[in-house]
Amino acid sequence: MANEPTVLSSSPSSEPVIVTIPDKFYGAALRATFDAKPKEKPARPAEGPAPKRAGWVLPVVIGLVVVAGVASGFAYVNRDLLFKKPEPVKPAPPPEPPKPTPPAVPDAAQNLTATATSPNVVSLTWTDIASNEAGYRLERRESTTPYVPLTSLPPNSSAFLDVSAQPSRSYLYRVIAMNAGGDSTPSNEATVATLALPPPPPEAPKLPPAGLDSDSDGLTDLEEPLYGTNPKDPDADKDSFLDGNEVFHLYNPAGKQGVTLLASNLVRVFESPVGWRVLAPMSWQVTLEPNGLKGTIATGHDETFTATVEDNPEQKSLLDWYLAKNPGVLSSQVAAIRTKSGYEGIEGADQLTVYFAWGSKVFVFKYNLNDQPFVNFRTSYEMMKNSLSLTATPNVPAAPAPSPSPEPEAPTTTPSVPEAATSTQ
Repeated sequence: MANEPTVLSSSPSSEPVIVTIPDKFYGAALRATFDAKPKEKPARPAEGPAPKRAGWVLPVVIGLVVVAGVASGFAYVNRDLLFKKPEPVKPAPPPEPPKPTPPAVPDAAQNLTATATSPNVVSLTWTDIASNEAGYRLERRESTTPYVPLTSLPPNSSAFLDVSAQPSRSYLYRVIAMNAGGDSTPSNEATVATLALPPPPPEAPKLPPAGLDSDSDGLTDLEEPLYGTNPKDPDADKDSFLDGNEVFHLYNPAGKQGVTLLASNLVRVFESPVGWRVLAPMSWQVTLEPNGLKGTIATGHDETFTATVEDNPEQKSLLDWYLAKNPGVLSSQVAAIRTKSGYEGIEGADQLTVYFAWGSKVFVFKYNLNDQPFVNFRTSYEMMKNSLSLTATPNVPAAPAPSPSPEPEAPTTTPSVPEAATSTQ
């Protein structure tokens, strides 16, 4: 064949030998071919006809190459170098498989209901009767707006909690089942009105500012005379403790270290036969009701303090009892307290009343400003709270039993005596 290697035989008796032309001779042949091309030379003066180049150079070179290949025992013509390979034929693409038939459109959901459970939450439920749905699309609108998708749900869903609702709004909902075949007809519409926001909590009462305290020792200028201190000297006894701090802890701010207010006759004991006792500045007036259930301390500056004993027959916790007595107050507005003598109680929302559980009673101690623009005796109030003492149980006198009403007397009847018969003779 034309493209097959040439087979040479050196003798009739020898086997055929494939003779291949070495690659080095291809280069020589190619160079010879290139050199055989005519090159342009500058024009010569006309001296006669130009000599002709011999046309036998290329054939001689090729012949030498072949002879050299035969002499070396092989000769091979590289067709890949001389001839371009044909492009491979691309196979035809396989035919596309037939498209599957889409499923039937799913059945629509039924019995959609919507219930507002809080200002921002709507609970939705429906009946899932479809058997071939790929999922559900929940849509929502307001009375003046078109439906918009709210969420997508997996198959077999039958409930959803919408937490994106706004307070005091009216919404309409519908559910649509979906699959590759398309959307079902929408479910029935469910209408709901969301709840209004609760009213904001009441503001905690703000205390008036404290009275003037010229030396910033914790005692107002009105309190300084009560304890024998100077309103311009913050540490009367020079013990490195501020005067107000010493009064708070029941010590004499002007006396030697460790001397109490009671031992210094700066305060008096104010107690009740019911079982409570507090200390009050000596110059203040105290009054006690006959039954001992209420006492009053007058400061002489319109502000007063009252100690009362109130009923807690169910023995509720102190916080529950207080909240029941003060509707509208939040538990977060109440603070737990502990006195220096170890009594645990609560401070009310007004920050001027304290409460202590006491058996079936509650002991209440209150600072009454009586419309005064300043809190002039705050440290004295704290001192009296820290001085509180309660007996184990209140000694409340029993209410007198009602006297029995006298029984009505039985009516007395006088038997009638017939008058003596008289006769006239």
